[in-house]
Amino acid sequence: MATAAKRGRLTTTAEPSAPGHIRLLHSLEAELRRRDPDGAGLDGVDDLDALARQLADTALESTTRWLDHLGLFYDAHGVAQLLGRDGRPVTRQAVSKRKGLLALTTGSGQVVYPAFQFHDRALAPGLAEVLAELPEDVVSRWTVASWLASPQRELDDERPIDVLYEGTPGAVSAVVRAAHAWAGDLAQ
Repeated sequence: MATAAKRGRLTTTAEPSAPGHIRLLHSLEAELRRRDPDGAGLDGVDDLDALARQLADTALESTTRWLDHLGLFYDAHGVAQLLGRDGRPVTRQAVSKRKGLLALTTGSGQVVYPAFQFHDRALAPGLAEVLAELPEDVVSRWTVASWLASPQRELDDERPIDVLYEGTPGAVSAVVRAAHAWAGDLAQ
């Protein structure tokens, strides 16, 4: 792809970039302006193409690791369709205000919802109670998602999300107790 500098901004002469690429470029530019306002910090970099490859590898590898660990995600539109009834989706506003729904904000500002919290068009039983034990001022939502999807010693090395779906008496209570204990450990 050919590029040209135009009044201090990078412009492309090929096809337009994907929206995700544009958001990353804007975020990178803002961060560089904040850390290196006059641009002198990159003067000593011999191979900017190698640096760009390294940045892309880091960004995409991180995304792949989260996908491998947490599985797939829905966007607000997908959740609205999933939680709708009789072929009518709920509104996106209803999705964003729904209590007990685990919402994660990506680095680009997009809100996504781990698919593991849904089964048969419904939220995991007891998920709202678990999330209430793990306030955002104590632990990030991404960390909560990771905890839900990781085996926990307190739950006989089962994943909390799997225990919620078991449907056995006391399953929800066991996960709520484990979440409460974990939040207590984090708050110390």
